[in-house]
Amino acid sequence: MRLSHETVLQARALIADRFGLDFTEQRQADLKQRLIRALGAAADVAPEAYLSHLASLPAGSPDLMRFASYLVVGETYFFRDGPCFEALEQRVLPSLIADRRSAGIRRLRLWSAGCATGEEAYSLAILLDRLLPDWSDWSLTLLATDVNPEALDKARQGRYGEWSFRNTPQWVRDRYFQPRGAHTFQVVPRIRQAVTLAPLNLAEDCYPSAVTRTTGMDLILCRNVLMYFAREAQRATVRRLQRALVPGGWLVVSPSEATASLLQPLIPVNFPGVILFQKERHPRVAPMPLWQAETPLLTLPPVPMAPEEPQFGVVAPHTELQAAEPAADGHPELVSRDPVEAGDLLQRARDLADQGNLEQAQWLCETALARDRLDPEIHLLQAAICLEQGEVATARQALRRAIYLAPDFAPAYFLLGAVL
Repeated sequence: MRLSHETVLQARALIADRFGLDFTEQRQADLKQRLIRALGAAADVAPEAYLSHLASLPAGSPDLMRFASYLVVGETYFFRDGPCFEALEQRVLPSLIADRRSAGIRRLRLWSAGCATGEEAYSLAILLDRLLPDWSDWSLTLLATDVNPEALDKARQGRYGEWSFRNTPQWVRDRYFQPRGAHTFQVVPRIRQAVTLAPLNLAEDCYPSAVTRTTGMDLILCRNVLMYFAREAQRATVRRLQRALVPGGWLVVSPSEATASLLQPLIPVNFPGVILFQKERHPRVAPMPLWQAETPLLTLPPVPMAPEEPQFGVVAPHTELQAAEPAADGHPELVSRDPVEAGDLLQRARDLADQGNLEQAQWLCETALARDRLDPEIHLLQAAICLEQGEVATARQALRRAIYLAPDFAPAYFLLGAVL
């Protein structure tokens, strides 16, 4: 197949726009080879027409993801970059675990963003197994995402050849892998089941979000991904990853990507042979004004009692919603504002879920459903929250309701596929 210069330019613009990838002039030969393979899979369609078709598709479409599989580099291996994993095993993860234990919260959330064929995610799971003798008592989320569906399929199988174990200690293979024929080894079920694999395009504005389960992360590894992105895509991706971290959470990138200017305001922390980046534990708060009040508070007259009016979330007697809406007693801070439309409630619930306030977000979802049970978006968010809380059966029911209300609702199918 011969590709015209115009076709290559069209593909390059599409790839930058939809995947953030920057195929510079120096990589044009590589780009052409990848395009020939990708467009050859759609041999019955002219290249220009197929590229236009891809450009018209919504985010996350299967055709787009298949196209991406020809563009990305998926080469990796277990415990790649020894100094990085030593810092995680000896300093970062023990510190996170100790903080959670002291707070009485046995919960950790880790994300391998751009996981390729899964070696990095399973390496993290092995570290956690070594560091948590009471593993079964913890609520552990180990999310692994990639834009390449073929790589995710291989990761789900958890089968690897000798090349994936270069620089990996023999005891790791002996303890955490089972032989599967000549020179092939499979991750043991307990470690394999600890990892949740899901498709996600880091260039899309779909995270942090409860729907993609990318909120409240303690540790994110995004290594050897940003180097292939255009500059603006790098900045946008880093901003989203920062928002996905909890205060005090960590972002790990490759040494060539570890530039303070790109990763600000994360704080660079030096470890032997590697620099990791930490989100500030306590965000700075603007100082209070230093002037003195004109009238001291204790000399003010008592505030007159205002006539009682129905408040948001507190329904007056004899209304249709009285029996349907959840009581507000447990969340007085959520009922002191004005918005009463289900759409307003949904947005506030999303914001709370993205911040990790799942109980309050769930309460707002129930309130929104009491006002509009036919909105599939509310059922979708409720399902995502239930998944984060470990209520898988309830999440499935909510997703099926969302699909019943909107049979073409792709996000609901995506999330349902992750829990079946």
